[in-house]
Amino acid sequence: MAQEPTPRNLPRAQGPVYLVLLWPGEAGNWEGRIKDAKTGAEIPFGELEELMSWLETHKNDESRRSA
Repeated sequence: MAQEPTPRNLPRAQGPVYLVLLWPGEAGNWEGRIKDAKTGAEIPFGELEELMSWLETHKNDESRRSA
């Protein structure tokens, strides 16, 4: 049986790539770190709202740079 290629939603070649690590926190909320794959810099966060805010801010920054 021939294997069909899996469509991938990859970022553009020069775009930023972030790895987001999540784990359950002690207070019952999600905690984690955002890691920049290019620089290795890590940004910790204590709640999902912080993660979403950070992602939205960086999405807007990237949109401005590409315009």
